[in-house]
Amino acid sequence: MTVTDADIVQIAGDVWCAVLGLDLAPAGADGGQNTAGRVFTGCVQITGAYQGAVTLDCSAALARRATAIMFERPVADVDDEETRDVIGELANMTGGNVKALLEGTCQLSLPAVTEGTDYRHTVPGGRVVNRVALSCGGEPLTVTLFQQTASAAQ
Repeated sequence: MTVTDADIVQIAGDVWCAVLGLDLAPAGADGGQNTAGRVFTGCVQITGAYQGAVTLDCSAALARRATAIMFERPVADVDDEETRDVIGELANMTGGNVKALLEGTCQLSLPAVTEGTDYRHTVPGGRVVNRVALSCGGEPLTVTLFQQTASAAQ
């Protein structure tokens, strides 16, 4: 089965609503990867019949808000380690739901989380299959599905 942008919008929306009680909306024309300010990127690799990865990029403000909701504490009381855990878990849940749409047997890696400013996360040998720009309370969130290219697999 081919994973569509609509599938990713649905998956991300369902995960964020069920886990955090937050609604996601398609980003406007200026949406896309947030390259200004601090960003958290969660990534899970997919192996097996499908070779690729799912990444979730969001602003630090949104990452901290999600963490505060998950830990039922004020935003000011959450720390970076907890925030990395939450973004990793959200990437894992999103990736697991994407994996369920793929044909064949696949496995997910443990999530990895990168944070910082002015960086670019890449999946070597991977091409972007889907990139969906979303917004949550005015803060950007991008979900990307990568697939390993045939030449990288050899």
